[in-house]
Amino acid sequence: LLPEQRGIVLAGDGRSDSPGHSAKYGTYTMLELPANVIIDMQLVQSNEIGGASHMEKEGFIRSVNFLGTQQGLDIDVIITDRHVQLRKWIRENLPDVQHLLDVWHVAKGLRKKLVALSKEKDCTDLKEWIDSIIKHLYWSVMSTDSLFPKCEHKRLRGRAARKKWLKPCSTLMVKLEKLATTTYLIRDLKQASNREQTSSLEAFHSLLNHYAPKMYAFSYEGQLCRGLLAVMHFNENSGRTQQSTRSGELQYAVSLPKWKKGGHTVRKVLEEPTFGKLYFFHFSINLYVDVRDVPPPLSGEYQRPTKETAVSQFKSRYKST
Repeated sequence: LLPEQRGIVLAGDGRSDSPGHSAKYGTYTMLELPANVIIDMQLVQSNEIGGASHMEKEGFIRSVNFLGTQQGLDIDVIITDRHVQLRKWIRENLPDVQHLLDVWHVAKGLRKKLVALSKEKDCTDLKEWIDSIIKHLYWSVMSTDSLFPKCEHKRLRGRAARKKWLKPCSTLMVKLEKLATTTYLIRDLKQASNREQTSSLEAFHSLLNHYAPKMYAFSYEGQLCRGLLAVMHFNENSGRTQQSTRSGELQYAVSLPKWKKGGHTVRKVLEEPTFGKLYFFHFSINLYVDVRDVPPPLSGEYQRPTKETAVSQFKSRYKST
């Protein structure tokens, strides 16, 4: 991107190098929309900022400073997940930037609460409504603006009225209404994005798992280089088109993911990915990566005893050893 370009729309998301809350590295990626191209990636080590829980915020700040201050880009919109620290930082430091939330993350949090509610006493009828509620959430965000706070249709009749509706004033309805009108959910819905989303970044994180699997440990330089290779591969193939048959019909694939619990998912069959740029950069990427400011290892803040001292202080809990 050139510095004279203005008014870009960004989607950002972070990814830890290992499951849990004790990750060593955090990768934060910025995707430009609607071009669907990654324009920045920041790698943060946990001991740089006082713990793994701060890595996503630090990576976001570094990326914004790099794109805005160093590259001179004018950021109009940033789309992220529901990260509380990011929302506060953007509100205080980027007042002229519109901050939107990815709808999938909002729906994911709501679904989790609905599933928990459906397991409570007298609330099992909610199970049949969870998918409909989530679909309605997507439809409301993507199709309706703030000028339409409620549906315009009249009282339901016919088949729609005969549907197995939840009973008004029942225990389930009282709890469901309380859940649907919480301050946090209403705030998130007002901030939900009705335009681009961060789904491409989720796809990139799946690709990054191929280059830097979470079950293996890498050095700082290794993690950075593997991340950059993943970025180049993603950008090279981000514009793939959908395959079609000889007769011109577009191709689709049907899968049964485990999380759907019997449901199916339809996805487009895209062209095969290419690896043209990676063959060249795989052997020369170390010439372009600036790793002069490599943070010290996590064990660097501790004093390592000599082998003789450690052995002399060693004691076993068993008498035979």
